[in-house]
Amino acid sequence: MATSRWTLLVAVALMLAFAGCNSGSTANVMNPPPPPQQGISIVFQSTPPSSVVVGTTASLTAAVTNDSTNAGVDWSLTCANGNCGSLSAPHTSTGQPVTYTPPSTLAGNTLIVNIGAFATADHSQNVLTSINVTAFGSNLIGTYVLEVQGYENGSPYQVVATIVLDGNGNVTSGEQTVNLVDLNGSFNSYSGNIVASGSSYFIGPDGRGTLNINPGASSPIGQETFALAYLSNSRVLIAATPNPSGPSGVSANGSMDLQTSAGIATLAGGYAFVMGGTDFNGAGPVGIGGVFNVDNQPNNPKNISGSGSIADEDVFETLNGRIPTSGSVSAPDQFGVVTVALALNNPSLSTPSVSLRGYIVDATHIKLIEDDQSGVGSIAGLAIGQGSSTGSFLTDAAFSGTYVFSLLGVDFASGLPDTFTAAGVVTPDGAGSLTNGYADSAFQSLVSPITFGLTAISGTFDGVYALGPVGTGRFGSSLAHFPSPNGAYHPQLIFYLTGSNSPALILASGNPNATYPFPFYATGIAYPQATGPLTLSGTYGLYFSQQNGSEYDGTGLMNVGTSSFSGALDVGSNTDQAFTGMVSSQSCSSTVNGCFPASFANGMGSTGLQGANLNNSSLAFTSDIYMIDSTQGFFVENDLVQQSTPQVSLGYFSVATMPQQAAAAARKGRHK
Repeated sequence: MATSRWTLLVAVALMLAFAGCNSGSTANVMNPPPPPQQGISIVFQSTPPSSVVVGTTASLTAAVTNDSTNAGVDWSLTCANGNCGSLSAPHTSTGQPVTYTPPSTLAGNTLIVNIGAFATADHSQNVLTSINVTAFGSNLIGTYVLEVQGYENGSPYQVVATIVLDGNGNVTSGEQTVNLVDLNGSFNSYSGNIVASGSSYFIGPDGRGTLNINPGASSPIGQETFALAYLSNSRVLIAATPNPSGPSGVSANGSMDLQTSAGIATLAGGYAFVMGGTDFNGAGPVGIGGVFNVDNQPNNPKNISGSGSIADEDVFETLNGRIPTSGSVSAPDQFGVVTVALALNNPSLSTPSVSLRGYIVDATHIKLIEDDQSGVGSIAGLAIGQGSSTGSFLTDAAFSGTYVFSLLGVDFASGLPDTFTAAGVVTPDGAGSLTNGYADSAFQSLVSPITFGLTAISGTFDGVYALGPVGTGRFGSSLAHFPSPNGAYHPQLIFYLTGSNSPALILASGNPNATYPFPFYATGIAYPQATGPLTLSGTYGLYFSQQNGSEYDGTGLMNVGTSSFSGALDVGSNTDQAFTGMVSSQSCSSTVNGCFPASFANGMGSTGLQGANLNNSSLAFTSDIYMIDSTQGFFVENDLVQQSTPQVSLGYFSVATMPQQAAAAARKGRHK
């Protein structure tokens, strides 16, 4: 019975419950609480890139959720050195991309930037990423020999160095010799090792870049900086630029060439050389050229033969020629540097002996710089080996064919550096005559015994030449029939041959026997010109010297089209200077191959490849371009644009491979 009663009670309870549900009453029902509101959150919509190359951009997108205000995303950009690049916007809507643009230049080859995305409604909700910015330092790897020549506030500035580049923007070691007025205001010829810390390099996507050299705390020089124009892994054009912690007011240019291990050997045989600069004993500009013949004996140091060596020295329009030369050459050190003791055996010379350091590039090229600690002088230049041709220049027939030449030096009348410029073509006929000559020259001219004028000469010339001491490759020449005032311009050029179809080095001077002599000295180089039609088209790296009362030396790149060109320059502390120009397909002369009239203009108007009047407005200047072959050539101003002093310009250009193209080719080669 108890069980029956319990069952009845349960049944009644269930009936009452169902009855309550059917009646619609909710008095006794417990509803569950609403779910808690989720907090604001932010994520990158896709994985940000881990790296980006200078000259390109990266896109990042962040999305915010659970933000009822739909406030969007705030962005931040930080890095270690302050020059981090830029973001296209500091704020975006959720899901809207932002573009990161790296800085155009880096202190070295890499930079880590940190990018943060913050929920605008709640900055405690954020996501961060790091991007590695890289440049094109991998395009330069190996040991390079650099040389620049120019001036620092009117005093000589010359640097020759060997530097080791690691392919990642670091200069790991090196050695250099520098001639300059140091930080204490005294002339100093300093040689020492380069310190890796604080030494770096950078190459941008257009091939322009920078090089920083730390000579060490014990040096009297201070930090050195250079602008670069990349041609290829084996060659870069460079220009020295001012540095607040080093040389100020410096302007100089030159090249940086890949050193080959095969060239680091004890020197032997004949080497033609030219050097220019300042002779402190003679208190003025000086040019020296010649041939030194290193014996093949195993002794160290090796002897320079007095019988097979010859030199010419030009100081203040006095040319001391055919000077017997002797001396010695040491074995190269670990960086391929030799010491050359050169004795010019003529007691009438202001500098009868000179100590040089030779930085070996390869088996035939040596970059030379004087290193007399006593301040005898400041000269630098180039030596080119004659190879198997040494001793074989026996007749005038050894000098023949068409050459393209350039000359840069000092016009003694003006007293300013790099005020004599010339470029042109000439054909020695192998029988003692110079034919089919055409050149542009600019300098101050002596038009009467007491009157100086400004002279720019463009026109044809001829001349004669003769072999000097048999076998040395020295050919003295005299040029004539320039359309010059009073017919007085008769420059003397001495060519030092380096072999068949090889460049010749040049020492030039005015002729003191002319009616009104043009006092100058200059050094230069002459390249055999390629035959056939020569064209000018494509991308070229260039460097130049320009003098208009102040000296401007720079590097840059130019893109040449059918009839016009444009580019960008780095000149002194001024970077990214745009310039434009026009080039004609009409030849400078009907008898000259590969010479094209051109005009340069510079929108910046203040420095570098420009013709500025006293109001500092931009003018075009005219020039002639002389092609060596379709890959390289010279340009020279021929109009003497007037400022407070005459303006002259001389430059060299060569085909440039863009770093992106070079890097792609290297990658393709590795994957074959």
